[in-house]
Amino acid sequence: MLDAHTHLRDARLRPYLPRLAREAVAAGVSVCLDCTARADEWGYVPPTLPLTLLQAFGLHPWHLAEAPADWPDRLDATLRAHPRAPLGEAGLDGLRKPADGGAAQRAALATQLALAARLGRPVILHGARAWGALLDTLAPWAPRLPALLLHGVSFAPDLLAHPTLRRANVWFGIGAAVLNPAAKAAPRLAATLPADRLLLETDTPDCFPRGGEPLILGQPGTPLNHPANLPLILHRVAALRRLPAHELADQTTTNARAFLATF
Repeated sequence: MLDAHTHLRDARLRPYLPRLAREAVAAGVSVCLDCTARADEWGYVPPTLPLTLLQAFGLHPWHLAEAPADWPDRLDATLRAHPRAPLGEAGLDGLRKPADGGAAQRAALATQLALAARLGRPVILHGARAWGALLDTLAPWAPRLPALLLHGVSFAPDLLAHPTLRRANVWFGIGAAVLNPAAKAAPRLAATLPADRLLLETDTPDCFPRGGEPLILGQPGTPLNHPANLPLILHRVAALRRLPAHELADQTTTNARAFLATF
C-alpha cells in the first residue's frame, strides 16, 4: 500500500525513522509520499530506509511566518534539484485564523501554484475548513497542472460538483477523520468519492487515529502517528464503501500508480 501523505522529515520523527520504516513495511505499507511543511525541511536528506520514500517540497500555510524572505527562490531551486518531486504541502487553512484575514496564505499559495505550473509539477494541497476558498483559487490553475492531490479531505459531498473536483487530474486523500466518531463530513465523503481517485493517508506524525498504536509519545505525552496505522483507515473506508478491505487496497494501489505516473 501507499501512504499518500506523510511528514517523515519532521524533526520529531528523525531519530525513529528506521523503526518507523520497518513497522510500516510489516503493516503492508511499502511507499510513502512525503511532504515538507517548513522551509527548513527542504535540505534534510533522510537515511536509506527499507521503504520507498517519494519526496515533495512545499510550504504549509501554518509556517509562512517562519520562512525566510527568499523562500520562493529556495523552493524553486529545491524543486529543480529534484526534477521528479511534486510541490507540497501548500494550500489554505481555516483552522487557525490569521490576523490578516488569510492574505499571506493566498499570496503564498499563488506563488507556489505559479511555480508548479512553470515546472510542470503536481501539487499536494491542504484546505482544512477552507475548501471552498481553495477550490475557487485553484480553478484557473487546475488545467495548467499535471495533477492535484487534496489531502485530508473533509467537506460536504455536494462540493464534489465543483468543476475543479470533476477534473480527471484531481485525487483525494482520506485519513484518520473517518475513525473519529464525532466526524460527519469525512465518513460521508469517504463513502461517495469516485472510486478511481481515492487515496489513503496517515498524515504522520499528526492526526493520530482512534484505535491506533503510537510510534512514540511526543511532548507533552502526545502520541505520534506513523504509516503502520494505515490499515486502520483502509478497513474503515472499506466498511463505509461496503467493500472487502483487499479490494479497496487493490483499488487504491491502482489509483496511487495513476497519480504517481503524473510525475
